[in-house]
Amino acid sequence: MRIFIAGATGVYGRNLIPLLLAHGHQVRALARTPERAAALQAQGVEPVAGDLLDPATPLAEGIRGCEAVLHIATAIPRNGGAPDAWNNNTALRTTGTRALLDAALAAGATRYLQQSIVMAYADGGDRLLDESAPFAQPASRPTAPPVITMEQMVRETPAGRLAWCILRGGSFVGPDTAQESLVDRLRAGREVATGDGSHYLSPVHVADMAAATVLAVESAPPGSTYNVNDEPVRYGDYVDRLADRLGVSRPQRDPAKPAPASCRADSTAIRRALGWTPSHGVYSLVNS
Repeated sequence: MRIFIAGATGVYGRNLIPLLLAHGHQVRALARTPERAAALQAQGVEPVAGDLLDPATPLAEGIRGCEAVLHIATAIPRNGGAPDAWNNNTALRTTGTRALLDAALAAGATRYLQQSIVMAYADGGDRLLDESAPFAQPASRPTAPPVITMEQMVRETPAGRLAWCILRGGSFVGPDTAQESLVDRLRAGREVATGDGSHYLSPVHVADMAAATVLAVESAPPGSTYNVNDEPVRYGDYVDRLADRLGVSRPQRDPAKPAPASCRADSTAIRRALGWTPSHGVYSLVNS
């Protein structure tokens, strides 16, 4: 299968491309700079110069001849609390999704995969959240509306015209993810867990997310949506286990700071439908 990717140079894409090539697929990918184009080409990927958010980029021309289109482009800010920090990521999920869907249809692609996130679910407390769980309201989670808009655009595309699949990934862990920064803070004794640590985190190793993506591109039923995460864990247990494996002190809690929403996502559906099983583990970044 010939596959077009938007977002191929991020950590997700860097894990995904080798798997796609190993499965015999031909990969074409959008590249915003000559340096990124050269890096893609060195991996055996055909680069297409352009930017998903630039209307002048001939997306349909770049996609033409590809059966599948993958939207895995994000721009997660280092400081999510800074003014306008999420603007670019929001644009990729809204304007970028609209542009890529239109281009995929115009180019005659037959499959489309959209990366989404389980973190957009409303606070579930201790409840398991399957794919029918409601998303957060804008007032409680400002980052949720772009995810809702993104998924709605995909769902409004008739699956008969474009066999779409939405993968709601968990919080990425592993090399080059936010877990590395957390490990650095734990080693330096600077990590403080907000709240009492009882809220749930739904992590997934980025390599396991890539493996799920290959399965979905190859065999997901049209119009399907799946959570993709390892076993959910209470955040306090998560950071304590990381600290224990690092041989450093467990982080303190700060009940005065409100904890993030609890996300205990259930990935049973993709395990049953596609046979996906996470194999890298949540703590593989640190020594046992």
